[in-house]
Amino acid sequence: MSVKPGERVGIVGENGSGKSTLLRLLAGAERPDDGEVTLADDTGYLRQTLDLPPGHTVQQAVDAALAGLRAMERRIRELESALTDDVMAEYGELLTAYELRGGYEADARVDKAFHGLGLSHVGRDRPLSSLSGGERARLGLACVLAAAPRALLLDEPTNHLDESALTWLEARLREHRGTVVVVSHDRVFLDRVATAVLEVEHGAITRFGGGYTGFLAAKAAARARWEQSYAAWCEEVRQVRDYAATTAHRVAAGRQMRDNNKMAYDRNAGRVQSSVASRVRNAHERLRRLEADPVPRPPAPLRFHGTFTPTPTLPDLLNTTTPTFPDPLETDETSPSTPAPGPAPNAAPEPTPGRRPGTQRTPDTTHEPTPSHAPASGHAPAPSHAPTPSRASASGHEPAPSRASALGQAPAPIHEPATGHVAGVRCAPDAGRELGLRHQHAVGHGYAAGHNRAQARVLVELRDVRVGDRLHVPSLTIEAGDRLLVRGANGAGKSTLLQTLAEHARVRVGHLPQEVTFDPDLTVLDAYGHDHSYADERRAALLSTGLFKPQALDRKVGTLSVGQQRRLALARLLAQEYDLLLLDEPTNHLSLVLAEEIEQALDDYRGGLVVVSHDRALIRRFRGTEITLAGGRIC
Repeated sequence: MSVKPGERVGIVGENGSGKSTLLRLLAGAERPDDGEVTLADDTGYLRQTLDLPPGHTVQQAVDAALAGLRAMERRIRELESALTDDVMAEYGELLTAYELRGGYEADARVDKAFHGLGLSHVGRDRPLSSLSGGERARLGLACVLAAAPRALLLDEPTNHLDESALTWLEARLREHRGTVVVVSHDRVFLDRVATAVLEVEHGAITRFGGGYTGFLAAKAAARARWEQSYAAWCEEVRQVRDYAATTAHRVAAGRQMRDNNKMAYDRNAGRVQSSVASRVRNAHERLRRLEADPVPRPPAPLRFHGTFTPTPTLPDLLNTTTPTFPDPLETDETSPSTPAPGPAPNAAPEPTPGRRPGTQRTPDTTHEPTPSHAPASGHAPAPSHAPTPSRASASGHEPAPSRASALGQAPAPIHEPATGHVAGVRCAPDAGRELGLRHQHAVGHGYAAGHNRAQARVLVELRDVRVGDRLHVPSLTIEAGDRLLVRGANGAGKSTLLQTLAEHARVRVGHLPQEVTFDPDLTVLDAYGHDHSYADERRAALLSTGLFKPQALDRKVGTLSVGQQRRLALARLLAQEYDLLLLDEPTNHLSLVLAEEIEQALDDYRGGLVVVSHDRALIRRFRGTEITLAGGRIC
């Protein structure tokens, strides 16, 4: 891989995939076991944590970041004090380099960075130990930006930044005349800043042109190709099986035996039977090869279930989570009673890594295709559509098909809010009045169009609820179909509100806390549904989500990363039906493509929904009512 001068590249991938390792290699902070790394001669590297002693002051941190410029400035002063013909060339070169790096504006850039990142109140003589974690992170970013190196390498620079600081940072990076390489999970940031995207996955790197929008379009196109390839494989298996069972046995069909060729007819009988046997063998061999090299079934798009019906059984869940692709392995009722060699009618071939068109790399799910069933009432999966990518990948690499964009279509750019988005924050008229969401259906998002209010019912109601000094809710009512987005600063009481709603709810509640905990000694499969007795059913249901690979199901939960544990908690929510979903930062620690799928799943969900999020992309696309918490109160 290489990054050209002037490019702004975003590095994306799952947690633990190697994004920070790649950035350390580019910065020269880590040496590779093999291969070569060519570094820029002027690089600024921002780690996720500020790497300075806690006894240092803020000014010392600034001086350390500007050490190169300070050294050039001192040398220029030394040469100026004794300027002769011998040092004139060195002086000219040094002065030119100093001007090109903006040495005269360095202190002004420090002041601008402090102001833009919200550090104006921080005194230069304060020790680093007295700063909060967020202030230390912003200080490190301000120092790197003030140094104005030719290449900026930034690891999660958007952490701990508010909206105004993010806007300033995006503008600053777009104006940077050098190279920018940034690791980030912020989709809006990537959409506004990155001109190309590098995805780190399975130890390899794939390049996508066209920025973040081009990345999503390429992923959607890969998903569509995967679905088409799987459908073509299913159809070919069906045709070969049908041929082996019927057509291969027909030789000179419709030919009548006449009186004058009885002897010839009998004489050729052996040759006829030999021809039939040869055709059947060839058909069986073709079928064997197809089943030995299958195209894995694409995972169904993520979908939350909420139709206000009795809790479904596990077989119903398996039916609703299985994509409705054609099944080439289902025995036709018109077929002869003698089955063709190979797997049983309802058995599927053991899949191997896809090597057929449209599957350039092993997808996340490798489970075999199973007979399609009609989905349970109210659970029909959304259809897949082939996308029309707005931009193609600039590198010519085929993107990995694993967990491509939900529904197989490229989502709209992030900077275009969804139609009907309720702008701003809806505040309660006064603390004593009920903040009901049932009157908001007619405003913009259209979920109440044709809704029968006679069927509406209260899911949860809070009246003068207090939780210590963390939360005070005079009145809040959430009814069936209501959608609520809760915003607020850290410590405002958002997570406490979700926990309180879960405790007071009158219906089935699916709660995704910000920090999920599992028994570390359980396997992934047992933690997914240890209350069910059949491991095969649990395995099929979990694999159908596409969130885990088969080899990961027997791992201990204690060995999983934070992002993988988040996936497990999400899979448990997908497996059940709830009247009310309470989600605390649902896109945290997840890949960008999976975050896009969750947004689509939430958009299709018809139950009651309360979401807490700082994700700007989710907030901009959310269709529903917004409230803000401050000091534990709804403002």
